[in-house]
Amino acid sequence: MIDCEYYQNYRGPDLALVQIWKNGENKIDITDNIRIFYGDDNNWSGKLYTFHDIFPGKNTEHKFYVEFVDKTGRKHWFYGLVGEPNQYFNPPLAIQ
Repeated sequence: MIDCEYYQNYRGPDLALVQIWKNGENKIDITDNIRIFYGDDNNWSGKLYTFHDIFPGKNTEHKFYVEFVDKTGRKHWFYGLVGEPNQYFNPPLAIQ
């Protein structure tokens, strides 16, 4: 984890849902775990985290889905594959 000016000045929509899974397995809701990283200011606590920080114990066989809801009720989402443990997880910023 490192401080990130990019996120420090950002205020995003509310985190609504985060799921992780492997092909052929059920999706696991990890929203509460990720909410800790997203922080009270909805800005990833001003930090850039590694995949190991965000998805400990998961590997490149895992897929994830992240969903946010803004003040108008509009959904913002992204998905992807878990990267290498020391690779930075750099989520896109949702514009409100």
